[in-house]
Amino acid sequence: MQRRAVLSLLALAASVLAGAACLSPTLPLPPPEAPDTIQPLADQEGVWTISGNCYAGALVTLFNDRTRQGVVIEDTDQNGRFTVEIAAEPCDLVLISQEVITDDGLETSPHNSFLIEERDSTGVIGEGCP
Repeated sequence: MQRRAVLSLLALAASVLAGAACLSPTLPLPPPEAPDTIQPLADQEGVWTISGNCYAGALVTLFNDRTRQGVVIEDTDQNGRFTVEIAAEPCDLVLISQEVITDDGLETSPHNSFLIEERDSTGVIGEGCP
């Protein structure tokens, strides 16, 4: 008898906790981190290739604050990576954000920013920006 009462209480507690979990707010979509690779194109002066991580399937937006132009690319491979080319000069400020479609609709991250400076997976190459 006591065992049945304890099991009933545990089942009740589990259902209350499960219901409370459904009511808790979801975390907002974070912006992408700064890209891990930024390289100038060898054959086009003033154009850079930028690669980094994003949410799988995200639309990634990069916006050059100096030129007032940007690019949008979709992670069509669904692998959580993006690679894009953008017109820029060294030390330009670039804003980056991402959008994903969730069960609740379109979710947009806040912006993150980074400077155009040559880098690879080990970090900034050369002097970098002041």
